[in-house]
Amino acid sequence: MTVPPQHHPDPAPAAQPEPPSDSVPAIVWGIARASAKLAMRAARVVRWTWRRILWPHRDQLAPGALGLAALTASTAGHLAHAPWWATGLAWAGGVAVLRHAWARRGLAAEHADALTGAAALFGAWAAAATTWAPGGVLGRTWLGLTAAAAIAWTVHPDARAWRRLRARCRNWAAQLPAALAGLGAAGVVLTSPPHLHGRRVDFPLRLPLGTTREDVDRLRRKIESGMGWPDGSIRDVRQDPASTASNRIVLTFQDGKIQARTVRLDQAPIPASVYDPIWQGVDDDGRDLFIEQYAPEGMTRGLYGGEPGSAKSNLLRLIAYLRAYCPDVLIWAADLKNDGMTFASILPRLDRLAVNRRQVEELFTDAATMVPARGRLLRPEDNQKLPLSPKRPAVLILFDEFATAWGKTPQNRTIVEAAKEVGSKGRAPGIGVEAASQYLAQGSLHPDLRPLFTRRVAGRMQERADAQFLLKQWNRIDTTLLPTGVFYLQLSGERRPRLLHTPEVTDKDLARAAAETMGLAPALEPETARELPHYANRWADLPDHLLPYCSPAQRELGAAGRAANVTPLRPVAAATPPRRVVVSERLDAPAADPALEAMCAVFVAARGGDVRTGDVVAAAAEQGRSRTYATDRLPLWRGEGLIRSAGRGVWRLASPPDDLLGAVVALEAEPAARRRGDGS
Repeated sequence: MTVPPQHHPDPAPAAQPEPPSDSVPAIVWGIARASAKLAMRAARVVRWTWRRILWPHRDQLAPGALGLAALTASTAGHLAHAPWWATGLAWAGGVAVLRHAWARRGLAAEHADALTGAAALFGAWAAAATTWAPGGVLGRTWLGLTAAAAIAWTVHPDARAWRRLRARCRNWAAQLPAALAGLGAAGVVLTSPPHLHGRRVDFPLRLPLGTTREDVDRLRRKIESGMGWPDGSIRDVRQDPASTASNRIVLTFQDGKIQARTVRLDQAPIPASVYDPIWQGVDDDGRDLFIEQYAPEGMTRGLYGGEPGSAKSNLLRLIAYLRAYCPDVLIWAADLKNDGMTFASILPRLDRLAVNRRQVEELFTDAATMVPARGRLLRPEDNQKLPLSPKRPAVLILFDEFATAWGKTPQNRTIVEAAKEVGSKGRAPGIGVEAASQYLAQGSLHPDLRPLFTRRVAGRMQERADAQFLLKQWNRIDTTLLPTGVFYLQLSGERRPRLLHTPEVTDKDLARAAAETMGLAPALEPETARELPHYANRWADLPDHLLPYCSPAQRELGAAGRAANVTPLRPVAAATPPRRVVVSERLDAPAADPALEAMCAVFVAARGGDVRTGDVVAAAAEQGRSRTYATDRLPLWRGEGLIRSAGRGVWRLASPPDDLLGAVVALEAEPAARRRGDGS
């Protein structure tokens, strides 16, 4: 039986719940939460873009940021209806702040000038866009300026090299504390980002407890190895000049050789008196360097050294050029290297010029005589220092190539004693000395004279050890890498020498200074000049090749001196009885032993290189002398500073080659030198 389907009525629809009374706040809350999430995501995107794209490439994007800032400033000024000069003034202040920041970050001066010029163009555009809307022609102009600045900043080779160095510095700043921690100096912190000064980088560090600057200084080579730097690239580890704390230091890095800077002579400030400091050039940062030739204790002394061609004579010419304009400075010059031609162009301004050994001895004898003579002019109110003026001028002695006169040899005893008198007592009477030599070694400067020079300048050397006679930290500085015209300046009281870039002084510059200052040349006070034994005839023996450079007054003095040196014949009457004529004969010094000449010739031929004992013995044997003759004299020569030991059985010349034979002959003439007779 089929059961019919049962039909049930449809259930009534459920009643919809009434919306709660707080539905509007919930909607608002949901919108706020969504907006917050969206803002957080946008912030993450902005932060990611800033960290990963903008900040790592901030050096490349500098022109774009400059253009965007100009667009923002002009738009804000136009909407605020600000006058054009307000935008320009605000932009100028911002550019000044940026220039200061670029200088602190070590941006090269040429790059800072280029960016400042670009900023000035953007500032002019922003001032114009403040008055007119930043669109249309002004908008296209903005696009052109931004594109040109970005292209120039991107493709210029100097800018690209600077950006690469900046990137390397950021990596080194992150790596340096870890490298120091691995070397036992854990806890070192960089107090600020590295500072770039051209090709030099300064890392400001704060040391932890128990670590000193000397500890870091001793780790130089290990730090270079750990950082992957070239050998000798850490130029200095010094106290931070911006802080007085002893745990704040600066580690200076410079890769590659020192590059000479272009320094012009016309940028030199001209001193007006001996009391004014004298300009010597610029340092490695381009700042002017001055030296005090008159300190509170009186006249100072300078010592200059370097191999041939390092421009030592140019420094003396620079001093002569600048001091020629001082009416209270009397310049005495001595030139044993170039027969007076070093100072020939400024000869009319000089008061004295010595070109040979005898004249140099007379010059220093007169200078030593001047010390007590001027001492008698002192008064109680002078405080033991002679007041210098055009009536009583300072005497500045410029001595080029002093090795043949101040070397440690018996024949230099008179000149050395006079120079010691001038160096030790000449400060108060106003006598200064500036001396240079290219053979600066143990035997080229008497040990009693070296401590008298408080200011020392080292040029390029043939070996790093040659700088020990001039610089305090010579073993931490490689003077063999210095280019021509670049020096290390060691001042009294300073541990670290300064790098000095000097200009070239030509003969034309000296001649111009001589023509302009001939009327400024002072005269030595008569009461002192009368006591100097050789001062009146100082121009009598001037060589012929220097006569065209003399002034008319110097020619007259030279002629008068030559006439005074001629003894006239006295007429004798015929009735006078004949007198006995006594003829005196001067016997020449005995000739040098041929064996000594041969031994010296071996050292001269080596030109400062290594000479083996066997070569010297063979040279003596060719002249009939035994091995004992040669081997007994080599230690004797070393004791006199003529040669120095360079290893077992190896010797090197330590004195000027031209002076070696004369010093050896003078040494042989002393009885104490002959310890074994003739040695044969």
